[in-house]
Amino acid sequence: MDTETNKEHKSNNENSQERSLVPASSSSALAISDSLEVLDSTLIADKESSMVVTRWVRANYVEEREHNVPRKDMFEHYKAYCVANGLRPVNSATFGKLLRIVFPSLKTRRLGVRGQSKYHYCGIRVKNAYDSGNMALMSEHQSVRSPAVRASASISYLPSTSTRLPYGNEASSSMQESDALPAFVVPLVPSYRYSHEIDFELANSFTLAYEKHCKKILHMISTHQIQKVRSTMQEFYQTMPAKFMNLIQSVPEIIESIWRWDCSLYDASMSLAIINTVLPSVSHSLTQTMATVLRTYTRELKEYIENALINFPTLLLQRKLDVARIFSAKCRRQLSLNFAAQTASDALNRMEQLVVMRQDWDRFDVDGILDQTLWICDCDANEVRAILRNEIYDLLNNKPVIEQWMEWIASIVARYLKRYMPSSPNEINQYLSRSKQLLLKWNYYTSLIMKELSLQQAQSFTSFQNLRLFLDDYIVFLVEENIAQMNFIISHHHQTQQQMHQQQIQQQQQQQQQQQQQQQQQQQQQQYKTEDESFFNYNSSSPSSTNGNGSDQSKGKPFSS
Repeated sequence: MDTETNKEHKSNNENSQERSLVPASSSSALAISDSLEVLDSTLIADKESSMVVTRWVRANYVEEREHNVPRKDMFEHYKAYCVANGLRPVNSATFGKLLRIVFPSLKTRRLGVRGQSKYHYCGIRVKNAYDSGNMALMSEHQSVRSPAVRASASISYLPSTSTRLPYGNEASSSMQESDALPAFVVPLVPSYRYSHEIDFELANSFTLAYEKHCKKILHMISTHQIQKVRSTMQEFYQTMPAKFMNLIQSVPEIIESIWRWDCSLYDASMSLAIINTVLPSVSHSLTQTMATVLRTYTRELKEYIENALINFPTLLLQRKLDVARIFSAKCRRQLSLNFAAQTASDALNRMEQLVVMRQDWDRFDVDGILDQTLWICDCDANEVRAILRNEIYDLLNNKPVIEQWMEWIASIVARYLKRYMPSSPNEINQYLSRSKQLLLKWNYYTSLIMKELSLQQAQSFTSFQNLRLFLDDYIVFLVEENIAQMNFIISHHHQTQQQMHQQQIQQQQQQQQQQQQQQQQQQQQQQYKTEDESFFNYNSSSPSSTNGNGSDQSKGKPFSS
């Protein structure tokens, strides 16, 4: 009887230890799931399906603290992807194990009010275009939260002059429109929004229709048929089926997806259609007709959208106008920079005008400029004198083209900002401040130079003014591009460090858990050993003592009597 009780007590202890590992929110459950992932033969047997799942997770979700995703909705999102691409989905258990390969620190918790709570994956969120790093319009819209990001994103998708493709070469033609737009992913619509009128098939059909519409607009811009964009927009929205309109009005996630798709469209339009074909470089000669068409398009794009979306939700109209406004501003700015470059290039290409510019610069009072600026700008006098007296003089005497002036101003920006290269995200603001100081100092110097030329009644004043207007715009372009690149590098480096730090913490936690489990097992084994010894001593000593005493007493009494 005592032996059965002891065994039952030992079994209960083992069961209680197993139950303590059940909650998914505990870190020990992660250790168990990790070991299951290693030992699960199904993951090894179906390696191709596993790779599809992990690739899909990395492409659609990102690690983010204080965010969570309903477990059921995420699995439904994955199944929708499989249905759309003719793939066979893995089961939910395998999906969960593969998910933890991508996000090792993932936790599962039951969230919600009592009676309506659901399991959520904590520490991840749906990836958007801003995370992918290639949709600058979205980053421009979202960057209002941070001044450093705001300045960097404002020109982030304009390639540097050294990497732009020359007009009309085969490298430009090899970029196909089909590759410019990323594949549109069916929106993740929560299951509770589905009804007899709204289901996955409807969301998938709308996604395909909108993708076709965006490709059509991109093709028109790429082939210089911009005047057809307005009628294409009106035709798409005014002839939209009622089921699609109901979907937009009933499911907010659809509007959010339309906004992301528009970011992709305008980003591709700017990079493929405008930068690579119409304006492959800042100094590229643009025909007056094309310049007029582009200015008209960017000026009237807001009107195109408003007229096409008369009967659509206000939120959709606002979201589409937001991204269109940013695209129009960027396009107009690129056109303005191109116009300024052409004007300055005309002055530099006229030999007689260039001779007059050299003569006026020979008479320029460099020391007078330094006396006015040194105490205000706090610059190195020798460095500024070398720029004004030597570098500009050499440019004017070597029959320069506008590209040489662009390279020169780029070298000045690189020399100055190189001194303040940030090494951590905390130094980004200082880098931004120094970039602003460079622009302010540049504008102050150029203003004094033009004032001095005016006082000297220089005959080449107009030519210098045109050159100055272009260089003022171009240095802003270069500084913002540097900020964008630096912000991306630092953010990526910081994110990598955070991931490494999280992995170290996770490894430490796992080691501590293993140590705790080993200690618990040792304590339990010691407890079992003590109980076994006590039980053995009790069974071996108690019967002998009673039998010996009893027999001795029973046999001793007759003799004593």
